[in-house]
Amino acid sequence: MTATPPRPRAYVLGAELRDARRKKGLTLRGLASILDVSHSVLVRWEHGDRVPSAESVSAVCVVLGVSSTAQARMHKLAREAAAEPAPALSVGATGGSDQLATLLEFERTATKITDVAPLLIPGLLQAAEYTRAIMETGIPEREANKRVAMRQGRRDIITRKRAPAKYTALILESVLHQPIGVPGARHDQLRFLDEVAERDNVELRIIPATAGWTPAHAGPFVLLEFAKADPVVHLEHHRSSAFLQDEDAVDAFRSARDELERVALSREDSRKLIAEIAAREQVPA
Repeated sequence: MTATPPRPRAYVLGAELRDARRKKGLTLRGLASILDVSHSVLVRWEHGDRVPSAESVSAVCVVLGVSSTAQARMHKLAREAAAEPAPALSVGATGGSDQLATLLEFERTATKITDVAPLLIPGLLQAAEYTRAIMETGIPEREANKRVAMRQGRRDIITRKRAPAKYTALILESVLHQPIGVPGARHDQLRFLDEVAERDNVELRIIPATAGWTPAHAGPFVLLEFAKADPVVHLEHHRSSAFLQDEDAVDAFRSARDELERVALSREDSRKLIAEIAAREQVPA
C-alpha cells in the first residue's frame, strides 16, 4: 500500500513508457544506458513517481521508435502530469477534495471499473434525489446542489459515446431496500438502475441475501483497471480514503471481485429482482 495517492496522469504516462520499452525488447538498464540517465530515474518515470520533461519524453520515443500518434499522446500526458498537484494522504475535508480529484482522473482513464457496494447505491448509478438525500444534511442548499451536479456529471465515463468504460456494479440486496430520501425516491432510484443497466457497457449484478457472508460485507471498494497501467483500488470511509497499488494488495481485491461475481445473480436475474422490488415500492398516484 502506498502512503500517498498516485498522480493519475503520471501513472498512466509511466505505463505507456513501460509498454513501449517492453515492446522494443529493452530492459530498464538497457534503455538507461542508451539515454545516459540513471536506472533509478527510469524506474520513477515508469512508476509515475516522477514526471519526465518534454525533452526526455522525446528522447525515449526516438530510441523506442514510438509512432507519431503515441508520441503526441505521451507529450500531452507529460504536460498534464506536470500540472497535477503533489499527492497527499487524504484525511479530513481538504484531503478528501484532493482524493476526489485523483479518483475522477483515474475514472476518466480507466477501461474497466468494478464498484462493490454493500452500503449504498454506487455513486455513478445514483439518481439525483438519492444523491441529494445523502449529501444535503448539514450543508447549505447551494453547496448540496453543486455536489449533486458533480456526482451526476461523473456518470459521463459510462455514458459517453466514445469509448465508455466497462462498468460492473456488485450491490448487496439489502441496499435496494434502504429507505433513503423522500417517499417515492427509492422507487425512482430502482427504476433508474434498471434504465442504466440497459447499456451494453454496464453490468449491474445483485448479491442476494441468500449468499450469506461475502467479501462485500468487509466494506466497499472500487477496482480500476487500465489499458496498460496496473490496476488501482480505491477505498473510502467517512472522511478518509486511500489508493492501493501494491500488487499483492490489489490481487486480494481482484480475488474478492471474482468471488462476488461467482455468487452474484446474473444480469438478467438482477434486473428482475430490481423490477420486483420497484413494483412493491411504487407510491400510489
